[in-house]
Amino acid sequence: MRFRIVSDSNVEAGLSEISDGLFEGGFRNYFGEKSYDNSGLALGVVLMCRDPELDFKRRVRFSKQDNTLYVDVMLDLQQMSLADAAKRRRLVAEKLTAEIPKIIAKYKFKDFDLSTFSSDLQKWFEENGWVGSRG
Repeated sequence: MRFRIVSDSNVEAGLSEISDGLFEGGFRNYFGEKSYDNSGLALGVVLMCRDPELDFKRRVRFSKQDNTLYVDVMLDLQQMSLADAAKRRRLVAEKLTAEIPKIIAKYKFKDFDLSTFSSDLQKWFEENGWVGSRG
């Protein structure tokens, strides 16, 4: 599965460290080796963390042309700015694991194995130390 995460943020949000951590942790390769349906669905996620006065709104869009679901994940600038690196990773991991499966479920993609995808997403963050394991 193609699963790309990029960010659009103020520098003080520290999301460049998040992007580096995803890259260094092998996030893209981990999901690149997986398949959750026969259609080859891809995910494109933008971590949005901007000044709230700019009034950015979440965008969610499915492109049939490239079979990609594009999703903005909104993060609180003040919360991210005040957090240390470990807390930023946890906040991002929690947002992604909570929101992305719910959005995919709304689209009801035929044959998409949402349960396995959700489990793999949580597993990657646990194995890479972004969140504690549930148990």
